[in-house]
Amino acid sequence: MLKTIPSFPEKFKSQKWERYYFPRRYVLVLLGFLGMFSIYAMRVNISMTIVAMVNQTAVAFPNNSHSETKECLNLDYDNELVQSNGFKGEQYNWDTTTQTTILGSYYYGYVLTQLPGGIIAEKFGAKWVFGCGILTTAIISLLIPLTASFGSLALTCIRVIQGLADGITIPAINVAISRWSPKSERSRVSTVIFSGAQIGTVIALPISGLLSVTDVLGGWPSVFYVFGSMTCIWFVFWAFLIYEKPSVHPGISREELLFIELNNDEQDKKRPANLWKNIFTSIPMWALILGHFGHNYGFIVLLLELPTYLSTVLNFDLKSNGFLSALPFVVQAAGAWIASFIADYLRHSNKMSITAIRKMMNSIGEFGPAICLIGVTFAGCQPSLTISLLCLALALNGCVYSGYNITHVDMCPEFAGTLYAITNTIANITGILGPMSVGVFTASGATLANWSNVFYTAAAVYLFCGTIFAVFGSAELQTWGSAENKSEKEASSEKNSDEVEIKTSL
Repeated sequence: MLKTIPSFPEKFKSQKWERYYFPRRYVLVLLGFLGMFSIYAMRVNISMTIVAMVNQTAVAFPNNSHSETKECLNLDYDNELVQSNGFKGEQYNWDTTTQTTILGSYYYGYVLTQLPGGIIAEKFGAKWVFGCGILTTAIISLLIPLTASFGSLALTCIRVIQGLADGITIPAINVAISRWSPKSERSRVSTVIFSGAQIGTVIALPISGLLSVTDVLGGWPSVFYVFGSMTCIWFVFWAFLIYEKPSVHPGISREELLFIELNNDEQDKKRPANLWKNIFTSIPMWALILGHFGHNYGFIVLLLELPTYLSTVLNFDLKSNGFLSALPFVVQAAGAWIASFIADYLRHSNKMSITAIRKMMNSIGEFGPAICLIGVTFAGCQPSLTISLLCLALALNGCVYSGYNITHVDMCPEFAGTLYAITNTIANITGILGPMSVGVFTASGATLANWSNVFYTAAAVYLFCGTIFAVFGSAELQTWGSAENKSEKEASSEKNSDEVEIKTSL
């Protein structure tokens, strides 16, 4: 028997106060977005700030050999003067290897807490795992300026601890998404929340550049104070406004609760006895792991190293560097949002299977950037072409959020946190490998040839991993994730008998 859920506007016309009802799942989306914003703002601000923290003249040109070591001299914007005199705050003589170690150290901790974070969130709830992880990250951010004064080793260690705290957050938000997002909105909900990463990057990079050349709170230390304090304020709203699941929210309407529950996968939290074996012997699961790995490698190389490339090769000053480093992530967020609406439309229209949709989006999101990065190697000392290619690369890369990123929930919604924790743990090894490879390739100098090797490597990883997901990936509900495995015939029969048509204008 088909059931029809009345739309919110029709229902609320009869009760004046209900006309202003704001769906509670949108509160989760908003605060989840701001949480992701905070995570990435605190993660990437050091990528820009380290340019100000390091005495670039002493490190890069120890023998005053400016003309011998720098390329693209036709693009010299009197950058040396800005670097030596424009920054505020103490500066350190950290060489390239030390800098890449500091940037990558965060991921040593980050990969260790992914799986515990997912399991804990599934068992005890995502709200406090996500919230407390971000709060701890914020407190550590406030301590970074003090820690840096004790030397690079101390800063490296506290970055590892920051990664440990942050590692539990992403699997936890996937658990929240699986509980709060109807299937018909799943691509959009996931994309909007995860696009906080791009917006956080977009805001953090230029703001970090601006704060580093001002006297506010001592120059570059203000970067960590500002973003850390803002995140502490976010936590207060998260703690009081977010609930574990729709059924326990005291302010949710009956209509919204029914809409979510009837348009979501039934979840049985009893963990199957052979879950781990089934996960690691599943071909679609390994395809998902590699799809995630490929995206992360290219993304992290650009996320952490783009400011360095713009500064050392294309000679942009820190203010221009901040805005130009952020620009590709602006278009990435826009690309991600557009792709999510297209994906949900295709799913709603039944024009493509969910697996075909995820594979198409992921292929665009990984093959496109690979081609663009190869193009960057031919751009040479043409900053306009280079920036355009990087923007196009990340605009196309935004499609992955409707590709592999939400496939965890499609495959196994009841254990989406565990699945994401597994793939994210392996994928974020790239946080160590990426900066390390950049350090190896550029050890002999920040030349166009050396940076071309960085981009070729990222392109190769994109192409290989994207191909594996396109061939072997699947977004179908996996029987190994259920407490009671059912045959496809039985599952199909139950689906047909319990089918519910939901009409809503939410």
